[in-house]
Amino acid sequence: MTRRVLTILLAAAVLAVAMPVYASGNSAEAQLEADLTEIMESHNLDESNIAFGYRRTTDWRQIWYNEDTLFQAASVYKLALNMYYYEQEAAGLISPDAAFNGVPLSQCHQQSLQYSNNDLSQAMLDSAFPDFSDYKRMAAAYAGIDERALSDEYLYSSQFNVRIMLGILQYLYDNSETTFSEAIGYLKAAQPGEYFKSGVTEYEIAQKYGYDTYNGGPLYIATVGIVYADEPFLLAVFTRGVAGAGNVIGEICRAFCDYNDAEREPLPEPVAPEVLCTSPVTPDVPPEARMDEFAAAAAVLAAGLSLIPGAGNAAALCFRNLSG
Repeated sequence: MTRRVLTILLAAAVLAVAMPVYASGNSAEAQLEADLTEIMESHNLDESNIAFGYRRTTDWRQIWYNEDTLFQAASVYKLALNMYYYEQEAAGLISPDAAFNGVPLSQCHQQSLQYSNNDLSQAMLDSAFPDFSDYKRMAAAYAGIDERALSDEYLYSSQFNVRIMLGILQYLYDNSETTFSEAIGYLKAAQPGEYFKSGVTEYEIAQKYGYDTYNGGPLYIATVGIVYADEPFLLAVFTRGVAGAGNVIGEICRAFCDYNDAEREPLPEPVAPEVLCTSPVTPDVPPEARMDEFAAAAAVLAAGLSLIPGAGNAAALCFRNLSG
């Protein structure tokens, strides 16, 4: 695990303009690697049971682990579903008064996003996407992924991966002050003190969680959301059969929040190179100095041409033109 996480962190560091550092002088990447290593070793985590992805919205620095592996996402699917309906409302294609199981859509959003109501969410899903694979295509489109790149395993299951979920979160964040402003409010109110909010309390967090078992198998718990730090960041964490997964997800959020908030060394002030300017168009070179320079260059050229038979007249003409 250590080598895998280290590889990801080093890849992120290569993209950095200024290496983040803690006050102690240790790199933030090294500290994050240490924090994640401790979390994963203490909870027996590896690629078989966890995936996560982080993106800082200010500079798109990204850190991934197991990002393309599909995990059951449970109620996390409701995020993209509600985003679809919000866009339909904004386009005037459906009324907020449209009813699902007798409940107006305007109320369904809160029930689905904040309280994760299964029955209303299922009614919304069935109404818009009788074929579930069409919903999966729509969700991937929010992440900018062409449907030709989608596997049958993704299309015909309730599974997602971290890469797609971060793309959905990015679209949500980019439109969070317009189309999805109400959704953000419901997500911020969801599950206080749990999941991401169990590890980070100093910032608002818009999160959507999900948990469920499938065919008598292990419990899947997932959380995706936006942490409104001074530099907001996106985070998605999927787990499979992890004991105390809700708190583990909070620990991972804490580690990324510390990394995100780490002090950065300021970029050094640019220093102009000490070189002589010989450009004839540089304003700080007096015209007289440029003419003297040209005259000297013309004299050298004329002397060289005089050594070539028949070139003397050309040399003289060149010298007269350049010297005035």
